[in-house]
Amino acid sequence: MKRINWIDWAKFLAITLIVPIHIPQGHGAQPITYFEVFIVQAFFFYSGYLKKDTIDLKTNLHNYWHRLIIPYFIYNILFYPYWLAKFYLTNNGMPTITEAIKPILGIFFFQAETNISCGLNSVTYFLIILLILHLTLDICHQIKYGKWIMIGLCIAGCLLYTLSKFNYFTRELVFVGLFKSIPFYYLGFLCKQHHVFEKVDFKKDFFYFLTTLMISTASFNYHANESIFVLHMISFWPTVLFGILAFTFFCKLLDRIHSNIVVNYSNGTMAFIGLHWMIAGTIRYGFLKPVFHVPSDYVYSSAEAYLLALVVTLILYPIILFFLKKVPWMLGRKTDSATAA
Repeated sequence: MKRINWIDWAKFLAITLIVPIHIPQGHGAQPITYFEVFIVQAFFFYSGYLKKDTIDLKTNLHNYWHRLIIPYFIYNILFYPYWLAKFYLTNNGMPTITEAIKPILGIFFFQAETNISCGLNSVTYFLIILLILHLTLDICHQIKYGKWIMIGLCIAGCLLYTLSKFNYFTRELVFVGLFKSIPFYYLGFLCKQHHVFEKVDFKKDFFYFLTTLMISTASFNYHANESIFVLHMISFWPTVLFGILAFTFFCKLLDRIHSNIVVNYSNGTMAFIGLHWMIAGTIRYGFLKPVFHVPSDYVYSSAEAYLLALVVTLILYPIILFFLKKVPWMLGRKTDSATAA
C-alpha cells in the first residue's frame, strides 16, 4: 500500500492523544474529556482504513502473529518488573505468590479482572481487539453475506455497548472496547474500499473540518450530561463519528507538511501502546514522588497531563528509532521490512 502522508499525521496525533487520556486527572478537565470520547475509536477507524482486502487467511494469521500477538506478549513481559516495583512502592512490600501470579495469568486472560487474574499492561487490550476485528473481517470476507454479517455485528456492538453502559453487565476492557469500536473499524474499512478521503483539497477539507467539528462539539455538549441516560447515549455515536471526521479532515489539512519525525512516530505506534503507561508511571514513582513528594494517588490537572504526555512522547522517539533499526519486531514488523525514515 502506498504511504499516505495524512494517515501518518492521523496515526501520530491519535496515538499521542491517547497518552494523556490514560493519565489520571480530574473529572471534567477540558479539552481532554472531549478527546476521550472519540480518539480511541479514531485509532480503530484508521486501522480499518489501512486493513488490506485479502482473502488469504493463512497469510493474514502469519502477519497478525508478528504484528499483534508477539508484541502483546513482549510488552506485557517487559511491564511485569515495573508492576512489581510499583506494587512495592505503593504497598511497602512485595506481593504474595498469589498476588504475583494474578497479572501473569491476566496476560493470557486478555487483561481480565477475575478471582485468579488481573490486568498487567492493560493498555495492550488494543492489540487483542485489533486481532479480533481483523479476524472477524477476514472470516466474513470468505462467507456468503459476509458484508451483511459485519453490518449486523456493528449494530449489535452499538446495542451491547449501550446495554453495558446502562447496567454494567461487563466492564472487561476487551469486550467493552470491542462493542464500541467495531462500527468505526468497519466504517474505516468501507471508506477505503470506496475511495473516500483519497483526494486532498485544502479548501474543501477546511470547510468539512469546521462543519464536522461544530456538529461533534454540539453533540458532545449533550453527551457530557450523564444525568439523562438516553440523551447521553444517543449523542455518543454522532459525537464519535463527527469527531473522527473532524480529526480526519484536520489531518488532511496537514498533508502538505512532510516530516520524517511524523513518519517515524507513525511507524512506532506499537511502542506507544506498549510503553507509554510504564514510562508515565516511572516518571511518577521514580521522579515526581521522591523529588517533589507527589503522592501515589495524585490526580493531574489537564495541563499537567498534557505536559507529562509530551515528555513521554519525547522519551519514546529515540526508543522508536532504535526499534526500527535494530529490533523491528518490537513494532510488529518483520526484520526485512522495517527501516527508519
